[in-house]
Amino acid sequence: MSEPLIFRGVAHPPAKSKREHHSDLSVGELAGIAKGNLGGLPLHVEHDTSVPAVGNVLSSYEGKNGELRVMAQVEDPTVAQEIRNGSLRGLSLGTDCVMDMDGATLSRSQKELSVCEEGRRDGTWITHLDGQLVHQVACASNRFGTLATRTCPAIDVDIVF
Repeated sequence: MSEPLIFRGVAHPPAKSKREHHSDLSVGELAGIAKGNLGGLPLHVEHDTSVPAVGNVLSSYEGKNGELRVMAQVEDPTVAQEIRNGSLRGLSLGTDCVMDMDGATLSRSQKELSVCEEGRRDGTWITHLDGQLVHQVACASNRFGTLATRTCPAIDVDIVF
């Protein structure tokens, strides 16, 4: 087998003041799992846990804008090729939510990370493959100015205009 494909990316954007879905994480929850706590989590494709994992998360850390970033490896050569060619560049965090009978969430825990075509949450993309930048967002609004290097919210890469 060839060397695993190593990638970095955003698994969860910065927390919002109000959850849009019961699986969305708060500032405190993000901070708690951002300290390498996702290391060893299995990596799947489109949350299909009925087949073996295609890799695993190596580490998790907090980006400079409060987003949850991950470094992971893909050991399946077919999936690695789909990531390289751009068809699987989204990331999606598989969160197990336990609720009471009234629908209130009692606990959230991360069970897996998936590569996918596009994650549900904004800004959840693979940003680097084997150390090379492969995804960036151009922020060209008045707030970010023009013809300057800026960092856009929810991502941890420099943007050049």
